[in-house]
Amino acid sequence: MKFIELLRDHLDAFNQAYDGQITSSMRQAIFAMLNCRSNTERTSQWACQGCNHTADFPLSCGHRSCPQCQHNATTEWLNKQQAKLLPVEYYMVTFTLP
Repeated sequence: MKFIELLRDHLDAFNQAYDGQITSSMRQAIFAMLNCRSNTERTSQWACQGCNHTADFPLSCGHRSCPQCQHNATTEWLNKQQAKLLPVEYYMVTFTLP
């Protein structure tokens, strides 16, 4: 079962359990994810030049937290970053200066 389906099925229980802890940006993210690729009024039309077949696809929300939109972009970014790493162990050291 996809994350969006789980969210849609259990949204009421989620809202009841965490109503006081959900910020407005979280609500915007939830709304964007629930409406992602479901609005048939806003579509992108694609056409094949060979056979003149056309197809309409609903637009995605583009929200950074949406697994439908950003999964591929996040995976590509992560692969690019990992390709830049040298084959050595890395350590992060943090210190503060006055």
